[in-house]
Amino acid sequence: MSLKKKIILGISLILITIIIICIIIVLNNKKEEVVEISDTTSPIIVLDDSYVVKTGYNKNLVDVIMSADDVDPNPKREIIGEYDLNTAGEYPLTYKIEDNAGNITTKDFTLKVRDNYKYKENNISFDDAVSKYKKNNEKLGIDVSKWQGEIDWKKVAAQGIEFAIIRMSYQNGFDGEVLLDPYFEKNVKGCIDNNIPVAVYFSSYAKSVEEAKNQAKWVCETLQNNNYINLNIAFDWENWSSFNKLGISLNDINDMANIFMDECVNLGYKSMLYGSKTYLECVWKNSKNYPVWLANYVNETNYKGPYDIWQFCQTGIVDGITGYVDINVMLNEK
Repeated sequence: MSLKKKIILGISLILITIIIICIIIVLNNKKEEVVEISDTTSPIIVLDDSYVVKTGYNKNLVDVIMSADDVDPNPKREIIGEYDLNTAGEYPLTYKIEDNAGNITTKDFTLKVRDNYKYKENNISFDDAVSKYKKNNEKLGIDVSKWQGEIDWKKVAAQGIEFAIIRMSYQNGFDGEVLLDPYFEKNVKGCIDNNIPVAVYFSSYAKSVEEAKNQAKWVCETLQNNNYINLNIAFDWENWSSFNKLGISLNDINDMANIFMDECVNLGYKSMLYGSKTYLECVWKNSKNYPVWLANYVNETNYKGPYDIWQFCQTGIVDGITGYVDINVMLNEK
């Protein structure tokens, strides 16, 4: 073999060796990447230090105490300890949830079984709400549905209501039909006639992204060519006592919210996310920074996240409405 050929062969062997080394390095890096994206996030348990039920409560506590994992739709859940839902008393227990990657979360709590357990209601008049919550450029409004029945919107407007969030429609339970609220059209007309700006909300029982997207399409198509919706369409999903049995993850529920709001925007409307303080802190990621409608029934909220409307009371008293109504303060109009 000539010297020239030997040199060429030697260079070729060196290049082949370099290529092999590079391939090995790339493969090793890919293995490291797989390790880096493994599931190390612990599941969540939405539970205070105590949980109160009435004697004779007949639901499965493992199911109704909401818990979830970010990616595993069916984590293992259990309550550790002995208790009797038919006997009044206090029972020290532990709730445990484990995802399929082996991440475990536990929460110690006291189950309080009460013979007489009643929710305490603290009502507030709209005039008191004005003096307490209307400070700078905030606006006070109400949200209503068929539960308020016939509303005298002239009286409502005369009291100083500055906006209304009206339930437009709702899903009749999981896998149920989407229905128009029977008082929606009357309530919208009452607002229009009395110059009250209108937002709407949709009560969803969606279990998938496709279902949530179709619901948004239905809402927007039903509203088509109606320019009275000058505020937002809110996505309202709050069926937390049924969440554990649905077989969905935290990522799934957030994807549903995002696709609903995205679709509303794509079809020419504004949208927002409704949630209580607890679930805005634990569940909703709102990764796309949609406006937030916060529910927190306290005198002063300590919610740290951004919000645009605060539903601070569900036992409000307003002229023109029989019974209680939710009262809201709007900090930012988006």
